Amino acid sequence: MNTANYCQQHVLVIPQALGALSDVCKLAARNGSAIYSKDLEQNLLDIEFYTNQLCIVYVEEGSETLTCWDNKQIQLSAGQSVLLCQGQNLHSDFVRSTQNLKAWLVFFDRSVIEQFLLSDKLTPVAKGKQPPPVSLHLENCLIKGFFEQLRLCVDQGMDINPILHVKLTELLFILRQVSGDEFVAMLSMADHTLPTRRNLKRLLGNKSVLKLSVADLAKLSGRSLSGFQRDFKHQFNEPPKQWLIKQRVEYAKSLVERGCLSVSDIALEVGYTNISHFIKAYKNQYGETPKQGAMKT
Repeated sequence: MNTANYCQQHVLVIPQALGALSDVCKLAARNGSAIYSKDLEQNLLDIEFYTNQLCIVYVEEGSETLTCWDNKQIQLSAGQSVLLCQGQNLHSDFVRSTQNLKAWLVFFDRSVIEQFLLSDKLTPVAKGKQPPPVSLHLENCLIKGFFEQLRLCVDQGMDINPILHVKLTELLFILRQVSGDEFVAMLSMADHTLPTRRNLKRLLGNKSVLKLSVADLAKLSGRSLSGFQRDFKHQFNEPPKQWLIKQRVEYAKSLVERGCLSVSDIALEVGYTNISHFIKAYKNQYGETPKQGAMKT
């Protein structure tokens, strides 16, 4: 199954889900560590994925945009990479212009990280200091050179599995050289899964979530109720309950104007089990009942 078809119904949990995709190739794997390459031809928008391990994404050709849970965007073009701490939920957008998206994905098992920390005599970052980054956007000739050499090995038909541990260790040393203490801080938290906070604007853009309660939306977003309300108000400048009512009624109005459903069916479609409550909310927002609105169409 190609990536476009698979992602219509799934949140990609990587690296586990990558095996189901025909345009992603596993080049080497051992004890949870792995190297993949992907070659995408089709436009892929709003693809949601969850990082189950520390990983680095390096773009060889084309460009890709990653959107984090807090709506910050990471723009990746050829020669650029991003290091992602495990436990993140992100969205990927790829629009094909003149070339495919060719990229590498490298995943590090905890045992490889621990051996590297010991070999380089690195100590974990003390608690109480500034929290480590959850991602690092990188562009460096050493990283580019590593993946160019890897491409040469693959194109020559070389089996990467026997040297996988060596290549992963080499890449870790390169990342240490490029990113310094920020990289060490990220490694020190690599065995602690982050709270899986999903991107609110992407999540709430799906009309199907309008049927859910605020408490259900909080759970779906990977937050506590108080954390959801705080993050929601920060991004939308209003409480989630107020926003939810407004969005339900706006969606209902579009359904009324289509004229295909009854008032009771529309109420259920937008999350109201009590029709009188639905009619009241609709009238409060538009000054007329759904039935009166339908008569105008």
